[in-house]
Amino acid sequence: MEYEDEVAGGFLKWFPSLSLTGKDVLDLGCGYGGRSVRYAELGPRSLTGIEPTERQCSEAREFAASRNVAATFVTGFAESIPLPAECVDCVLSYDVLEHVCDVGKTLEECLRVLKAGGSLYAIFPPFHHPTGSHFESWLSKMPWPNVLFPCRALVKAGTGIISRRADSYRPNRLRPTDRLWGLNGITIRKLRQITGGLDAGFSIELAPLFSTLNSKWGAWHMKYYAPFFAPLRHVPILQECFTHRIVLTMTKAHR
Repeated sequence: MEYEDEVAGGFLKWFPSLSLTGKDVLDLGCGYGGRSVRYAELGPRSLTGIEPTERQCSEAREFAASRNVAATFVTGFAESIPLPAECVDCVLSYDVLEHVCDVGKTLEECLRVLKAGGSLYAIFPPFHHPTGSHFESWLSKMPWPNVLFPCRALVKAGTGIISRRADSYRPNRLRPTDRLWGLNGITIRKLRQITGGLDAGFSIELAPLFSTLNSKWGAWHMKYYAPFFAPLRHVPILQECFTHRIVLTMTKAHR
């Protein structure tokens, strides 16, 4: 699924001028390696994927072998990337920064492993996106739950609901930095504060809500209303709730 989505556009459609040819590439938060393998087919000099669990890395290696693609997959955390300094030309990160424990440390680590002039390209939803709570696939399809209710109340209610279910699925434990399960609560405002303290060049763009419709929202034909929602992402008091994705580019300065 990851591979097919990337063939159809996926992550790289957000950065149409980006070429991976001849570059050393890091896929930060590579999942099961589907996107990584697609990136590796686009001519980079090397491709490394990092994911916290060995299970996902193992499946990624198998998939790469099945497609006869050279790619390396290693376990590690974004706050302490297991790579030497200044070893990659670009870092790619798709829907990952909302999940890391510490966004600031993650960006610092990306700068450490990037060569001078290299860049991080990241896409991720702000916490108050309509489905930014990540409940829609397993708990509730209600939009903006963490705007309407305190996170503590959602955790309590969600814990009660899933404990009464017959299935065995349980979310991972809340980490000390989590606002909800697996989510650090990153907002547009907080990201701007973090990037303002780093020695690098940044570009932060806000993709309009319903700009892509590859989910349940498409069934509501919301694309027809997208032009009316688009301006709201520029209104400070509303932009956290009406931004589809944060499109972040961070470039390491030449010394």
